[in-house]
Amino acid sequence: MTRRPHPRAARRQRGMAVISALLIVAAVAVLVTGLFQRQAASVRAVENEQARIQARWLLLGGLDWARLVLREDARRNNTTRLGELWATPVADTRITRPGDDRVALFSGRIEDEQGKYNLRNLAKAGVPQPLEIAALDRLCSMLGLPGSLAPRIAVRIASAQAVPGSSGETGTGTGTNTGTGTGTDTGTGAGGGQNGSATQGRGPSAPMIRTVDDLEGITDVDEKTIEALRPYVTVLPETTAVNANTAPAEVLSAVVPGLSLAQARALTEQRNAGTWFNDRADFGNRLANPDITISDSQIVTASKWFMVSGTVTLERAAVTMQALVSRANANSPTVVWKRETN
Repeated sequence: MTRRPHPRAARRQRGMAVISALLIVAAVAVLVTGLFQRQAASVRAVENEQARIQARWLLLGGLDWARLVLREDARRNNTTRLGELWATPVADTRITRPGDDRVALFSGRIEDEQGKYNLRNLAKAGVPQPLEIAALDRLCSMLGLPGSLAPRIAVRIASAQAVPGSSGETGTGTGTNTGTGTGTDTGTGAGGGQNGSATQGRGPSAPMIRTVDDLEGITDVDEKTIEALRPYVTVLPETTAVNANTAPAEVLSAVVPGLSLAQARALTEQRNAGTWFNDRADFGNRLANPDITISDSQIVTASKWFMVSGTVTLERAAVTMQALVSRANANSPTVVWKRETN
């Protein structure tokens, strides 16, 4: 004879079964929800990456447009000056494609890098240049930066340059040739001796900086210092002169010894009002100071180095790109380097 369970025990068992079923349902719901969330996150990640790729292609198209603008400017003008099409920034331009409801926003601008002081001028063949250091020191003084900054940056630039070696000259006579030091170099045989001593060259001990941001790490250079220098200095692949038609007054005063900041500001005000400099001689004549001499290594009125910056926002993706463009060949401006920035 089987014994029936007590009614209370039966109700307890049924209650436990219901609770167990609810727990299982809850666990399954949590697992399913997690799977859906991960799947949705994966889909968003793929969509964001797709938008970033499309934004990069749009930026490359903007870079090609900038090259075209610079080429046309070189064909039409013998000077590079503000107020031309290349100097007009593009702000929040809407870009759409047929059959695509998405809208991309493009912003960009072109800057004349020869309107800034080129830090590459600070050293030549691994040797810091005193006159250039003095120019940067004057600029730093106007910007309220430490006086020791210019020599430190010059040493950093010099460390990234190779030092060529030099060989001694062989004499044709016999006997003893006295060198420039304290000892003597004695020639042997009929061939004569060495005049001077050979100097062995060396390669760079550090990579060359590419932008002003790469100055970080030098003593006395922090983020605040870099931001103060950014509008006035650049780093180019070769030594360059400053374009008097695009440079700010601080840069003109720095590269032209004897030109005060007040005089430089008066010149830039006239220039920006439409009285552009036709050539270096025109700039020198307007100084009205015969004691100030201008060389083509200091001042020019046409530029061949430009920085192109652009940003494209597409859905949740925003991509910013910078590119250095050379107009050495006016018929075909070339991209020297490009990079994405945050």
